[in-house]
Amino acid sequence: MGKRGPAPKRKKPIVWTPEIAYGTGLFLTDGCLSPDGRHLDFTSKDIEQLENFKRCFDLDTKISYKKSGYSDKL
Repeated sequence: MGKRGPAPKRKKPIVWTPEIAYGTGLFLTDGCLSPDGRHLDFTSKDIEQLENFKRCFDLDTKISYKKSGYSDKL
């Protein structure tokens, strides 16, 4: 059976560093896979923690507000 789609493109080779280890620990404790299974979800009210996460993985994505799914309507 042939390949299914193009291979992921990496900006840099992955090298295990203290920053990658710290970011991985943050994700394992506070992150999860999104419901569609294709995206990572790292949600926190602590902006400094989110900035640290971005720095660890050299991400240039924006931090956005996430509405709560909680509703107290009866």
